[in-house]
Amino acid sequence: MKTDKYYIMVFDSTHYAIKVDGMLKQKGLEGEIIPTPRDIDSSCGLSIRFPGDILKSVTKIVNIKENRVRLYKSEKDMGRTVYTQQEM
Repeated sequence: MKTDKYYIMVFDSTHYAIKVDGMLKQKGLEGEIIPTPRDIDSSCGLSIRFPGDILKSVTKIVNIKENRVRLYKSEKDMGRTVYTQQEM
């Protein structure tokens, strides 16, 4: 993943994070399992990072409104990464 503009999905469980990763791979979408960033409060230590250009495709596959997933936009601000929770 070679972009500074990306989104992070944060999950309520490791099992669900791995399941969603498999769903994205099955559809041929680029995503990467990463440790949940320290600046994001989560009960699960795994998140999925993906480029912003596939956001629409990802949200069609993952039911974010189910409250098992939170979505954050990652941006650089004066050299520091800032995570902003997104409404869906």
